[in-house]
Amino acid sequence: MKPILTILFALLLVCPVFGKDKQPNVVTLLVDDLGYRDIGCYGGPVNTPVLDTLAAEGVRFTDFHSGAPVCSPSRATFLTGRNHIRAGVYSVLSEQRHRMHLLRSETTLAEVLKDEGYGTAHFGKWHLGMPINNRDNPTPTEHGFDYWFGLVNGAHPSHKDPTNFLRNGKPVGPMKGYSCQIVVDEAIDWIDKKRDADAPFFINIWFNEPHAVIAAPDEIVSEYGALNDQAAIYNGTIDNTDRAIGRLIAKLERLGQLDNTIIHYSSDNGSYRQERSGELRGKKGSHHEGGHRVPGIFYWKGKIPGGRVEDEPAGAVDLLPTICGLLGIEKPKGVFLDGSDLTPLLTGTGSFERHQPLFWMNGSTMALRMGNHTLLAPSTARLPFDNTKANRLLQQTELALGDDLQKELGGLNLRSRMFNGRFANPKANRLRDEFRSLFYFNEALIPLMKKGGVNRVQLYDLANDISQEQDIASENPEIVARMKKQANQLYKSVMADGPEYVTPEEQAATKKPRENGLQRPATEAPESDTVKLLARIDTNPLPDEYQGSSHQPYVDRVMAGLKPEQRAHIVKLWKEKRRLNPNMTNPGVSFIKILTYISGGKEETEDVEKGNTN
Repeated sequence: MKPILTILFALLLVCPVFGKDKQPNVVTLLVDDLGYRDIGCYGGPVNTPVLDTLAAEGVRFTDFHSGAPVCSPSRATFLTGRNHIRAGVYSVLSEQRHRMHLLRSETTLAEVLKDEGYGTAHFGKWHLGMPINNRDNPTPTEHGFDYWFGLVNGAHPSHKDPTNFLRNGKPVGPMKGYSCQIVVDEAIDWIDKKRDADAPFFINIWFNEPHAVIAAPDEIVSEYGALNDQAAIYNGTIDNTDRAIGRLIAKLERLGQLDNTIIHYSSDNGSYRQERSGELRGKKGSHHEGGHRVPGIFYWKGKIPGGRVEDEPAGAVDLLPTICGLLGIEKPKGVFLDGSDLTPLLTGTGSFERHQPLFWMNGSTMALRMGNHTLLAPSTARLPFDNTKANRLLQQTELALGDDLQKELGGLNLRSRMFNGRFANPKANRLRDEFRSLFYFNEALIPLMKKGGVNRVQLYDLANDISQEQDIASENPEIVARMKKQANQLYKSVMADGPEYVTPEEQAATKKPRENGLQRPATEAPESDTVKLLARIDTNPLPDEYQGSSHQPYVDRVMAGLKPEQRAHIVKLWKEKRRLNPNMTNPGVSFIKILTYISGGKEETEDVEKGNTN
């Protein structure tokens, strides 16, 4: 008897926790631009009974985070369990402008599950690079999906009657209905007709809602307000998506598959509507909590004990290792994962310990979470940005909209509105396109990013200051030192992995200084008079009335009182200062000293007349 028991025990040790013949299906549901305080079970105003039930019968995380505060990077992290820069996606991508894409070399969750015998299908938005605009980018097929029905980016012209869906790469043409219902229709059709009925399946549904341009059925919108009220339409898109998810759940239940299906729900980033962040600071695009803290729900009847609210910080970066852990399968071999396996938390079968802090980063900002503290730090790689032009375009757009301004804003401020939907006014749209182009990531700057790191920081205690109103960095030097060290290590690690989508010629061009819009030899020294002037300005004290905490309002106030030629002179001096010293310790202070020098009328006339400001 003893040998038999020994053999049985040995077999239990080598088998998955849940046997191979009982492998569950996996369904991941990702919504687009949904905020932390949108759906019902998170205290939001929208009726979401389906999601509320999944949360009540599963685990609802109160401190769950997207992979990034914007779209494409977040999705790359969602599928790989790695920081998006490692995976090849630095920022929001456009095939017209960028070479970047989710690298073929990355191992996605779909590939992991396909290797385990799963049928795999993707439905909805993709936004990780497609082979369009002469780009040789991989499709979802090359990232492990047997079947896909999706979009290069968002639904056009809106969620209603979209015209730009692709089915396995081929255009479908105009479709009737709303995007969230259409993708669920396709998923149900795949379940019924196209999958291997004997194999477990992985369905990845990436909804477009509530990303602009928004649309929802009138009968749903009317439950939240007037039919032309943008906030009511926004609510309607979320409600409609909940109903679509409900149809998928009902289908799984009819097939007897619901009890054997792992379901995960979250959002790709925070909402573009500030009020939907609740008490959190920031919104979509921000590295403050409102930009990336989102709903996070896990459901698996009988295997994940339900009715629980989990306060442990977690995120989309944990999804791939967590699914592996729940299924009892190996994580991808030879792949470094930034995320950790949440299985002990979800199943209550052990203690959870994160192997690496949660963090979020792009070329200009990094946020790091350790315990209750979050460190926010701009990179020392100061990427150029034309704030003056951006502000001018905002003003011109406001004038172009005229009396229609408030109607077009729909409750948003103008800056947010520029990123969310087109205007009816053609001139305003042209200005909007020019404004948006300023914010697209410049791949030629990747080499500069790789030289960056973390220096100046802000520190917040989320346990006592969820709204991140009090920077406590100066009061906690030991915590700051420890977190800065960790942040710099992660920055270097990620940037070392990040690919360079830059040709040697492009990289050389970015290093060449310009004069009057023309390239000049890189070996040519800057005008000595300008160098001396900038050195002299650096020795000047800061004005008594300047406070670093109100830097931008101070700059705006002083700039508004200057003559056009003075503003132009400041811009030229600042560009030369950045070229001479791209890794300035405190660029804000350097700019204020230049501003003070010029605004005080102290500039030397001969410097202006000679044009010695490059």
